[in-house]
Amino acid sequence: MPAKIVVQNVYSRIYGAVPPELEAKLDKELQYSIQNQQYIVQAQESKFKKYGGKVFDGIIHLYWARKGHMFYTGMMSVVLNILDEANFEYTIADRRIIPPRNLSDMKFVPPAWKKDREYQNIVAATMIKSQRGIMQAATGAGKTFMTSKIIGSIKSGPFLFFVPSKDLLDQSYDCLSECISVPIGRIGDGHFDVQSINVSTIQTAVKAVKGNDPRFKISDYKFDEDDDWDTEPLEDDKSKILDSLIRNASGIYLDEVHHAASISCRAIMEAASNAYWRYGGSATPFREDGAEMMIQALFGKIVTKISASWLIKKGYLVKPFIFNVKMSGMHGLFSSYPEIYKHYISENDELNQLVAKLTIKMRQFNIPTLILVQRYNHGETIKKYIPDAPFIKGNMPRKKRKDAVKDLRDGSISCAIATTLADEGLDVERLGCVTVAGGGKSITRVYQRVGRALRSFPGKERAIVFLFSHEAKYLQAHGDKVANILRQEPEFVVINTNESRVMDDLDDLLCPSNTGIFG
Repeated sequence: MPAKIVVQNVYSRIYGAVPPELEAKLDKELQYSIQNQQYIVQAQESKFKKYGGKVFDGIIHLYWARKGHMFYTGMMSVVLNILDEANFEYTIADRRIIPPRNLSDMKFVPPAWKKDREYQNIVAATMIKSQRGIMQAATGAGKTFMTSKIIGSIKSGPFLFFVPSKDLLDQSYDCLSECISVPIGRIGDGHFDVQSINVSTIQTAVKAVKGNDPRFKISDYKFDEDDDWDTEPLEDDKSKILDSLIRNASGIYLDEVHHAASISCRAIMEAASNAYWRYGGSATPFREDGAEMMIQALFGKIVTKISASWLIKKGYLVKPFIFNVKMSGMHGLFSSYPEIYKHYISENDELNQLVAKLTIKMRQFNIPTLILVQRYNHGETIKKYIPDAPFIKGNMPRKKRKDAVKDLRDGSISCAIATTLADEGLDVERLGCVTVAGGGKSITRVYQRVGRALRSFPGKERAIVFLFSHEAKYLQAHGDKVANILRQEPEFVVINTNESRVMDDLDDLLCPSNTGIFG
């Protein structure tokens, strides 16, 4: 008698006898090791010796034989491939309940000034047909706009649109409000307006889901060094309302879905056990810490892909010219990463003065510029050279931060400095230049940062990006990796230069001559 695979929204199970060798295969293929596994194991072993208890081996399992052969439904395609290769007989019983179309009067009605793009209708239709999955779309493709189309077509609520930051809360709320004919709820950053369709921060949602857990500590659930959590606790009545809303949602969407592997996102997505429609969106739905498999486990496979190069060819984005600036080596025996970062980047006068000089050149050509740093002290140092540039950071008063972004958007200011907070959700169409003054090798951050400047805007012919490579331990490998990542996009122009030549190379781009590299 064949086994039966029973499908539910979050987890599925194999009912029937599974041979031990097949169990082992499923376990091996549905697991991953987390970043810095060896250090975590060492710390656990030390704690075990002192207090006793179970040692965590640093491996995340997505299949559990002892729990009735349970696995994440998002891994269904992987499981079926393994079973088919083993000639394992099975039937499938889909026990998911399709939610009723209880919002029949809701319509997708975008404002007249938002131009519909043909591919957006195709993407929305494909995602709806798939019922769940990942929408991979480059910055500027219109992920929120396309998700509005999906929600408007599904016509089922409650639906929750989750975001990882307060800035994205406002932007997503505004877009959905413009495109959907029913009132949109907003939850987080002091807002608690619950409607049939809601935008909510992950930070507020996890407080509701984990509110009754005595072990819950906010500090354990922060997933970014610049993560700006709501400091106020969620009131009991609101916590109960939001917890019920999540557990009874008919559909969910997670923006910047590469965060899905964080324990905050996992807790919420697992709690939303009635959500039949399960979507995630990101320009970069992958990770480098070994946790990429968890994204698929919670949402399913990548269903649609819209690359930056394709959008550039179609004229929806502008072509970027990326200057990879090699900085001269420094003398000094620095062994630790913090020491190297301090001397080569955050307190490197040559680098910071060059950043200021490039910014001044951008101003001469009326090109709005965003300078990105990783650390607060680095941003403050650069600000000394460009005192009129606001420094947008997580601990900045909310209104002041919003005003700075608004000024950059409407052209009141020509330059701003920002931390990693701006990697996601800072949509400024007129932005023409991004200077990545801080280091880093993250694939997701590289594409997010370059993407800040690629949106089309009247009069914008191109985007300019400055990266800096350093001849130092760790940093040189990081710089090489970033440059290689960007070369994978056919429409990205990467220009290798150095600190003494970059101004001349920039002049050749902005004022081409017969002798320059663009002549």
